[in-house]
Amino acid sequence: MKTKTQTTVFVLTALLLFTTSKNSEGKDADRRKGKPNVLFIAIDDLNDWTGILKGNPQVKTPHLDKFASRGMAFTNAHCAAPACGPSRAALMSGIRPSTSGNYINRSSLIHNPILNNSVLLPGFFQQNGYFVCGAGKLFHGYHFNEEVKGRGFDEYYPSKTQDLPPWEFKFSRPLPLSGMKNMGRPNDWGPYHPDITIEDTCDGKTAKWAEEKLLGGELKEPFFLGAGIFEPHLPNYTLQKYFDRFPLDEIELPEGYRENDLDDVPGAHSKMAHNPWLKKIKEAGQWKHAIQAYLACSAMANDLIGQIVGALEESKYADNTIIVLWSDHGFQLGEKERWAKYSLWERATRVNMIWVAPGVTKPGTTSAKPVNLLDIYPTLASLTGCKPPENQLEGNDLTALMRDPEAPWDKISLTVFGYKNYGLRSERYRYITYADGTEELYDHEKDRWEWQNLADSPEYAEVKKAMRKELPTHHEPDGVTYDLPGRKRKAR
Repeated sequence: MKTKTQTTVFVLTALLLFTTSKNSEGKDADRRKGKPNVLFIAIDDLNDWTGILKGNPQVKTPHLDKFASRGMAFTNAHCAAPACGPSRAALMSGIRPSTSGNYINRSSLIHNPILNNSVLLPGFFQQNGYFVCGAGKLFHGYHFNEEVKGRGFDEYYPSKTQDLPPWEFKFSRPLPLSGMKNMGRPNDWGPYHPDITIEDTCDGKTAKWAEEKLLGGELKEPFFLGAGIFEPHLPNYTLQKYFDRFPLDEIELPEGYRENDLDDVPGAHSKMAHNPWLKKIKEAGQWKHAIQAYLACSAMANDLIGQIVGALEESKYADNTIIVLWSDHGFQLGEKERWAKYSLWERATRVNMIWVAPGVTKPGTTSAKPVNLLDIYPTLASLTGCKPPENQLEGNDLTALMRDPEAPWDKISLTVFGYKNYGLRSERYRYITYADGTEELYDHEKDRWEWQNLADSPEYAEVKKAMRKELPTHHEPDGVTYDLPGRKRKAR
């Protein structure tokens, strides 16, 4: 039986523990109070063939265009690297490829000490009291499934070791649907079997998951919700109705294509993951068919964006949620004789970047100032009032441009692809320099499609000199790469 003194001590201890617990909860609540939520939407391989960027007059992206009308679109935005792995690693870490040595898709993330020791974006929000969840392709697939394994996420669909929901592959005829057996299934295109619905597709499942999370009304706030759409990445499989939106007899070849366009381009470009796909497509008479498939898959991605953003608009979170939508790099559909990303030209580096930030962005605004996907991390930190990690982020805070699209801006957007290969984009010029010292320069005021290389023109010497000042001073050697199914080797 307890004495009176023991009882008093017990009560005081309990009160102290209760008070301490409540104070701790109160501090956590104060820390989270007023923090906006974040809806983070990624799209794979979507180039400037969208309504807002006007890269192709045949595109049909009404949901994306409507979303852009609600906020701010950066029309001169570029990737940190023109490949999925290094682009997403840079965005998620805020660290340039030239600083980390993560240059190509096979570059490891966790075996790169610079990246592995960084605070990745999901973990940053988790550290700041956010509930962090996601689905679909946010990181490069191998990085997420085999290396990161959901680090920084409280929840991931379908799991922390599988970023993409299962595919439902069902077709009306044998593969490859394109009939091009020499391209391989990963580069195929064509319609699903009529029995397949959009909710049967990988991206449809991602969008449905995001919709249910937002409309369920049970998300712990503040939250960071990421949704990664895989389309229009190859293989370009989608529903027949999307192909029907783009009749084959109305398909036009890319306006930016020009025969002999490579005559004034240094040979160094050919070392940058150059593939023979366009030549094979053209020889088979399938160029318009392949373009139709890309447009169809972009239209499907557009509908899924409408589904996700529409769910947020209907939810109780609408007024306190920042939305950032981005594509990881561009894609060339014949320009410069390429069918891929993997170059430092405009078609491969230009991306979609659209923001809706309540109280900051104004509806229907655009900015042509040069910006980069690296800027997403510091901008989100600024908009949410979370202190960014020290000495890590190399991007710029875009909030000044969000408040005033014509604010002074002396920044240059840098794209890196391989050791000492750089593409610099100002408001007017693109300057490319390769590891062997050869150069390209394009004046976008006069040459939108980059048909005339001005690097050897004396009248542009000062332009090149000014652009070269923006090149990195540190060039990190190639990092460790992986060979599937996970064997590591040192990159050459």
